[in-house]
Amino acid sequence: MRFNNYIWELYKNSEQGRKQIDEWSMLGDFPDDKFADDTEKSTIDKLREINFDKYINDSKVNWFKILKDFYKSKEFSIDKAREYYKNWISDGIIINEFAIVGKDNFHSWTADISLYSRILYSLFPDYFLPYTLDCEFFKFKNICNEFDIPIPTVPKKKDWEDRALYYIDLCESLLEFRKLTGFKPNELCAFLYDFAPSVIKDLEDNELPNPSKAWFVGGNKYNFEFLDNAKQDSRDYWQGNLDAKRGDIVVMYCLTPRSYIHSIWRVIGDGFADPFFYYYNAVCLSNPIKLDIQITQHDLETNCVWAVNPLVKKNLQGLNGYPIKYNEYLELLSILISKGQNIDSLPTIKPTCKLEAEDLKDEREVEIRLIEPFLKLLKYKPTDWIRQMHVKMGRGERNYPDYCFGANPKRGEESAKMILESKFEIKTQKDLQAAYFQTKSYALRLQADKFVIAAKEGIWIYQPKNNSYKFDYYFTCNWIDIENPDIMHKLKQMIGKQ
Repeated sequence: MRFNNYIWELYKNSEQGRKQIDEWSMLGDFPDDKFADDTEKSTIDKLREINFDKYINDSKVNWFKILKDFYKSKEFSIDKAREYYKNWISDGIIINEFAIVGKDNFHSWTADISLYSRILYSLFPDYFLPYTLDCEFFKFKNICNEFDIPIPTVPKKKDWEDRALYYIDLCESLLEFRKLTGFKPNELCAFLYDFAPSVIKDLEDNELPNPSKAWFVGGNKYNFEFLDNAKQDSRDYWQGNLDAKRGDIVVMYCLTPRSYIHSIWRVIGDGFADPFFYYYNAVCLSNPIKLDIQITQHDLETNCVWAVNPLVKKNLQGLNGYPIKYNEYLELLSILISKGQNIDSLPTIKPTCKLEAEDLKDEREVEIRLIEPFLKLLKYKPTDWIRQMHVKMGRGERNYPDYCFGANPKRGEESAKMILESKFEIKTQKDLQAAYFQTKSYALRLQADKFVIAAKEGIWIYQPKNNSYKFDYYFTCNWIDIENPDIMHKLKQMIGKQ
């Protein structure tokens, strides 16, 4: 969806729009208790030693005002914003030899960007953006994708300095968007944090798909109260696996001193990388079902299926985002039944295709027993495609896309309307990304209108958005889903023979 000025003007002149724009105009210092935190007495004593009494109220310290006053005196210009920001990170926040944030403390700048960005926005709103989506970077990314706002690739997990600097990359991207739309700083904030989320929410499908995978996550003593009191509509963000998909099952294990499986949850948003989340890999969980009977670590260690699991062998270390195999999840349900737990309300995994039990052995079997019967449902005949069409991609380089539809194989004039590339399996996001880049190269070379990736796990359909492909912009379903008339109708519209 491209930015629509008419719809924006309607929002901007509405009561809700005016309210949001005014709130971001009056950011100010916030109420005294907004960023006032309980602080250890030793820290308060040090602050009093440097005459910071005005920021202290009993045992609370208003860090927002301290930091704002600190940066208020700093030199700043938009032309040198990146340079200044990088220096601020490197130099740390040290006042009268008291280090509030140490030098090169990239972890702090990453995890606390919500606080730092609000301060910088309140002082220099023409450049800095208040980033408020703690552990919800996927929402920010979805907004940018929906409104065609280009943002840089997220840095890798261990690149802490790049993760800290990623905030300034976002500021620069949004500054360009502001120039295109004519937004004032407070209008951009209202757009990002009120207008755009409401538009995307209207487009969301609230019904969860059937689970395709189960995963472990762990909660420690700081999470126990939340887990024990969680309701059906409770939700939270958890360290998880990037390959977790919406609808998947999450087995919540309580770490020591409890050491047992506490509840079963559902993933309500695909796993995502969040550069500002300390643990980087995140999933959003909801729909908890608390177990009446727990499965203990001892139960797992003495169970014939789970005793040989590598995670159990290493004492459940590193369980956040650990994948649970289909037979292992079934065994968990069996253990619960044997202990007297009613499992009728617990989610179950459906095999990704009816042929799973027949043990597909290689890519060609996926083609013969899954892909080609599926193409027949789409009304294609074998004469409608060319398998392994010869395509010259570069000097001396020959490639063979698996299926080319509407193809012209004439040497030097090769083209196709659609490409389908088959793989034996796509287990991870990394596998999908590798298949995406390979198939995209074929599609661009043959000037195809769209391309499809298919494996025993399912189907991924890519269509250009604003004349370009994007890795995370696709429609996907598994082989069971195609039995749903609504999904099959959509597939026929997207890639059917017509």
